[in-house]
Amino acid sequence: MEDIKIIDAHCDTLLLFDNNDYDFHKLNEIGHIDLERLISANVLLQFFAIFIEPQYLNQALETGLSMVNKLLRSINSDSRLFLVTDKSTFTNLAPGKVGAVISLEGGEVINKNLHLIDIFYQLGVRSIGLTWNNSNLLCDGIGEPRGGGLTIFGKEVVNRMSELKMILDVSHISVKGFWDCIELYTHPVLASHSNVKKLCNHGRNLSDEQIKGIAQTRGLIGVNFVPYHLTNDPEEASIDHIIDHICYIGDLVGIEYVGIGSDFDGVNILPQGIKDVRDMVKIVQRMGERGFSHQEIDKVFYSNFYNFLSHYFKEE
Repeated sequence: MEDIKIIDAHCDTLLLFDNNDYDFHKLNEIGHIDLERLISANVLLQFFAIFIEPQYLNQALETGLSMVNKLLRSINSDSRLFLVTDKSTFTNLAPGKVGAVISLEGGEVINKNLHLIDIFYQLGVRSIGLTWNNSNLLCDGIGEPRGGGLTIFGKEVVNRMSELKMILDVSHISVKGFWDCIELYTHPVLASHSNVKKLCNHGRNLSDEQIKGIAQTRGLIGVNFVPYHLTNDPEEASIDHIIDHICYIGDLVGIEYVGIGSDFDGVNILPQGIKDVRDMVKIVQRMGERGFSHQEIDKVFYSNFYNFLSHYFKEE
């Protein structure tokens, strides 16, 4: 089972780039991910989130552009890392190197300028989550009590994303915003790092109806490793809880609609048995012990996301 390839739909590792003790290109004791650990874990493609921490929202555009630039500079300085934006780069996935997809986590960087969607696209961004829990000019997040949906401008953004074939990520969005996206967006929908509400009653988790809605778009759900998204008793979170969420989605809509969206470096505490990205092999091994076939494990860790991304990166 150790030969399983991996695509991970979410990490917040770019937040570590300003730490003077952290070097993404070398093996670190800091954080959960670096290039050496990704290659060691056989991660062939990693989504990197551009997340603007709340204290920097008053300069969201500048902060977001700076984070994109830091990743692009890393890519330019190391041949083991490359940007995935189209068919030619997507087909380069192979062991020993890591493809990077840039994802905006929150639409604050766009403010109310639709042209910035095109500019970020030109810079290599291929996925956008409209909100991060709170409200902005595009939509309410899941943490906004009023629970509003897409604004008029938010609908313009989704329509432009459909035209550009940018991935729409519905993790963190309000319930009404979720259904607005399902109705409006014309491609498969991604929930990059979301879990199952029936197994853990957290606002960020998805209801059965939402899981079915994503599947009906031929979309994908990346199960995350955040303890308080896995179980109502987060101190007891384990590898088995991760697998429980994978099983639930698979049983509800089919194993083809579930993948991995770890949320590494976006949380300080991980489930028991997981220290960093290299420990994903433990999930693979435990899935085998619980009766998953090699083909099913490959689907969850790699093939489902490969097929999902093929819609965006391989079709002409």
